[in-house]
Amino acid sequence: MAELPPRPAPSADPQFGVSQGQDELRSLRRWVIVAGVWAVAATAIALIALLDTSEQTAEREAKNVGSRVAATERRLAKRIDAVQARLGDLPGAEDVTRLEQRVSRAEDGATKATDDVKSTDEQATDLEKRVKALEDASDADSAGP
Repeated sequence: MAELPPRPAPSADPQFGVSQGQDELRSLRRWVIVAGVWAVAATAIALIALLDTSEQTAEREAKNVGSRVAATERRLAKRIDAVQARLGDLPGAEDVTRLEQRVSRAEDGATKATDDVKSTDEQATDLEKRVKALEDASDADSAGP
């Protein structure tokens, strides 16, 4: 293996008493610090923009939801009013009781009418039999002696 030539010793700046390598190192360090500060600042700005946007989006969504809820409440209130208006037209408990009594009386009357029809049928049948018997007796008397 070949040996590497020795590095030249950094030259000292006679004006400042600092070697050139140390000066480059300090310069590099400054630029790394500047780049780090810029990176932190850019990250902070990005986070602020992201949070600001998400807050605005959340506010818009909250307003949209609020307006949809309000619209739904208005529609529901209209439906409730319509149902209450229809309920106002329906008969009350007293009206229903009176109607039930009338229906009961009508059913009783219908039952009585049915019984009367049966009785009338029986009486008509009995009357027809008696008339026929009288006719037969009348026909027998006229055919006789």
